[in-house]
Amino acid sequence: MSSVEVTKAEISRDGPSLHLHFISTRLPYRPPVKWGPFNAVYFELAFEGVESSSVRKFQSHDGSAVRMWDHAGKILLTCEGAVRLSMTCQFMRIIKISGLLQSL
Repeated sequence: MSSVEVTKAEISRDGPSLHLHFISTRLPYRPPVKWGPFNAVYFELAFEGVESSSVRKFQSHDGSAVRMWDHAGKILLTCEGAVRLSMTCQFMRIIKISGLLQSL
């Protein structure tokens, strides 16, 4: 996903895990009807069994590009832009996806 706003990245030694929260202004192709007034999507993802992680930059404004892919049974994640981080883990869970009304 390109042009997302990362709002939180939380690393915990339990697991170890990384929770990533971000907002995208790109709505799904067919959003739920109840999302009618919303103009953004909020994501909260949990990455478990983190094997390596690196945070090189974390600015409070501007966009980032988040990319995930499978490599040899592991999940690789990179984030470039206002937030620069990378991570390798064993699995991912979707904690929350919800519609959001952002002021313009």
